[in-house]
Amino acid sequence: MRVVVFISGRGSNLQALLEDQNHYKVTHVISNRSQAAGLTTAERFSVPTTVIDWRDKIQAEAQAITLLNNVKPDLIILAGFMRVLSAEFVAQFPRKIINIHPSLLPLYPGLNTHQRALEDRQTIHGATVHFVDQHLDRGHSISQCHINIKADDSAETLADRLLSKEHALLTTTVKKIAQGEIYWRNKQLYYNNQIISQPILWSNT
Repeated sequence: MRVVVFISGRGSNLQALLEDQNHYKVTHVISNRSQAAGLTTAERFSVPTTVIDWRDKIQAEAQAITLLNNVKPDLIILAGFMRVLSAEFVAQFPRKIINIHPSLLPLYPGLNTHQRALEDRQTIHGATVHFVDQHLDRGHSISQCHINIKADDSAETLADRLLSKEHALLTTTVKKIAQGEIYWRNKQLYYNNQIISQPILWSNT
């Protein structure tokens, strides 16, 4: 399975994907920032990269669509990509775009998820891999991982403890898609012939 990854920053999830590449291959990396550290990671793995200036969203998305139509990925992964894709863009690649989001969706779409979980005195936090649709962080959830929130956690410590589980969550989910264990049929999402009505929980701590 051919995969294209969108990034904006350090690319830790990208690195996890590149180090795994089990039943899938990352064939291109797109960044909206020329200084994104993840670009160096991609180059280290000999993966082609493209930087697209996203200040003009319409022009940027047109450029991205042209590139994607050329490289023809089976799956597009938003891994720390800090731009919201338009409904028109998403419609070009139906059921082909997934995102990893650092909260237990539908809780805390958008930014500052760790701090918001702490302020709400949650006891459990985590991350979600979901399909991308025209609504921000509202597409069909595929899988989640959970961690317990400790009494002395800050947003930073919570993010740090979650990160390795995010990596495992994303790589496992992508591998399951590549192996055909997670798939769409008649507008329903399935995992091993069972409809995914609740996110699959891969691991719990």
